[in-house]
Amino acid sequence: MTFDWHWLYFVFGVLFILIEIFTLTFYFLPIGIAAIVTGIFALFIQNVYIHVAIFTIAGIVLLFLISKWKKSRFLKPVGSQFVAGLVGQQGVIIEGFMSSQSPGKVKIFSDIWEIHWDPHQESKLMNLKVGDLVKVVTVEGNKVTVDKVKT
Repeated sequence: MTFDWHWLYFVFGVLFILIEIFTLTFYFLPIGIAAIVTGIFALFIQNVYIHVAIFTIAGIVLLFLISKWKKSRFLKPVGSQFVAGLVGQQGVIIEGFMSSQSPGKVKIFSDIWEIHWDPHQESKLMNLKVGDLVKVVTVEGNKVTVDKVKT
């Protein structure tokens, strides 16, 4: 009587997939799938060394493919959630330029930001009036540099 290796591979494959369902790490899934694939080949091939080779190759290939899929699916950037995500956003001037001490304020989304004062840009800042649509060019600390949007 010979030992039926394919049952062992199927049981371990299902066990690893069940562990993956509860951990959600995507590390046990390729091992479980590789074990099931090895079990399918074990139905036709009785050599244990070939089983080990198939399991190893399938495990490595599946680990690589699933990790790439996981990165592309779950770790893709949706947009910066930090202040750098403000660059390129549009806002409305709510307080115009008064002096270098009070260069004005802009409302972006629901937040109010101070406009960064630059002596080389003072004439541009003086042209900004309340209600003008502006676009954020840079973020410097808690102040933004803006350009007027041409309408």
